[in-house]
Amino acid sequence: MTPEPRYLDGPADHGLTFSVCSLVRDGWKYDRLRESFLRCGFTPATTEFLAADNRSGNRLDGYAWHKALLPEARGRYVIFCHDDVELIEEGAAHLLSCLDDLDRRDPSWLLAGVAGGLWRAKAQGAPPLALHISDPFGNDRRRGQLPARVESLDECFILMRRARPVLSSHDLSGFHFYGPDLCLQAELSGGSAYAIDFHLRHHGKGVRGPEFRAARRAFIRKYQAFFPGRTLHCTTGSILLSGQDPDPASEAASPEGQTTSPTRPLAR
Repeated sequence: MTPEPRYLDGPADHGLTFSVCSLVRDGWKYDRLRESFLRCGFTPATTEFLAADNRSGNRLDGYAWHKALLPEARGRYVIFCHDDVELIEEGAAHLLSCLDDLDRRDPSWLLAGVAGGLWRAKAQGAPPLALHISDPFGNDRRRGQLPARVESLDECFILMRRARPVLSSHDLSGFHFYGPDLCLQAELSGGSAYAIDFHLRHHGKGVRGPEFRAARRAFIRKYQAFFPGRTLHCTTGSILLSGQDPDPASEAASPEGQTTSPTRPLAR
């Protein structure tokens, strides 16, 4: 018997608005995340929760877990967030309002998040950032005017449309720089990324150790071929996409497990 074809005129509509996908290492943190989303209007009628299960070890890294969960997502919007994120007051209605505003401003947008480095900004010293977040470095912190086009996004919260997905690189690995990687992949495909005014709390602190520096070197090796000489602004600092870009001295001197600057509080 010959299988009958399915004729499609677009992505399937599963009746859900959001797929909230999380990289989960601690069950109690994930419970807190889900409770906050439910409290802020992400109801069972509109939202599904998917978890990349790293509770027993790092089975999936930062570049792999998006690709593992995206085919399972059924929501119109797919949120990728850390398990240590907690919504405060702004919820589903406010997020939809932010995304409608992006549609009007720039229909080519592919990614949205809560913190990132300004797109093609010229600056010296601390990287120019756009963000609105509460975290271990302060409550209700704001930088820049939102929404703002960015060239990197912090990995604690990244959203995309299921109908216009962005995939992370297959030739990079680890738990660092997969947010900037997604943004550059979006740019290479003709899209854009934005930081939006969706205030939430991120309980995590970033660390800079050997894995961070190795991921930075691999990221530079890959993207200096596409954007030679470009300075990329990230929440972890600015990067010169050139073979001459050194590891910052503050990273080399920083003890393992310690954050080094309040300009980079958000990286995993």
